[in-house]
Amino acid sequence: MNVFRLQTHRRIVLSAVDMESQEGGGAMGEGGGGGGEGARAADHNNKPAGVIEVERKFSFGEGSEERLRKAGAVCKEELSFHDVYYDTEEFVLTLADHWLRRREGRWELKCPPADRDRASLVEQYVELQREADILKQLAAILNVEAGSVEEMVQRARCEPFCNFQTDRKTYTLEGGFKIDLDQTDFGFRVGEIELICQKQEDVPEALCRIDALAEKLGFQSKTKIPGKMSAFLKTFREKHYDVLVKGGLLTPIT
Repeated sequence: MNVFRLQTHRRIVLSAVDMESQEGGGAMGEGGGGGGEGARAADHNNKPAGVIEVERKFSFGEGSEERLRKAGAVCKEELSFHDVYYDTEEFVLTLADHWLRRREGRWELKCPPADRDRASLVEQYVELQREADILKQLAAILNVEAGSVEEMVQRARCEPFCNFQTDRKTYTLEGGFKIDLDQTDFGFRVGEIELICQKQEDVPEALCRIDALAEKLGFQSKTKIPGKMSAFLKTFREKHYDVLVKGGLLTPIT
């Protein structure tokens, strides 16, 4: 299943159900989609299909949970998941802004849509979770044919370059807000405030509400918050990190 992502500090996720009904085909139009992070009906958060997620990243510290609780937020879930990312020795996938991972043993691929505006400060991604769609997209980048993602990885000589576990606490707050606090096993922390919208017209209002809550909680930031991948590569894969930052594919950590 596929998800369309737009992200600066915020992330807007449009399910493939909506995109296919709008475009009459795959999520990427000509690119082949039918994941950077299903039509959300059977994903890790068990969200219904046909919805739009609007999210904003923020940095959090020791006092963040106390501020959430004082604002009325309730911790609804704690979970852990393990991600392993793959690429070639020449960084073919990530330099093409394709992020292949196994999350809890399941293959997922995040890649840019065919019509992405590279001049925009907003990042845009399609997230593929169906194996046939992943294979089609990988074949175009790696120039390799295979009958499974496992075989594709072996034939293209892709190796793990990023391997970490995330512990996540999920809070809910009146008004439909969901707040995730992620802590990786290499010491990096990042949070996200999320609202669910049923239609595209509701997104601007959701963005304003998220901004207002972020300011109220002291989670506001004037700069783009780097993600877990930037933090991992800067710490453990400096050459890879430098290449991707130089290419504008990762948010640099200062």
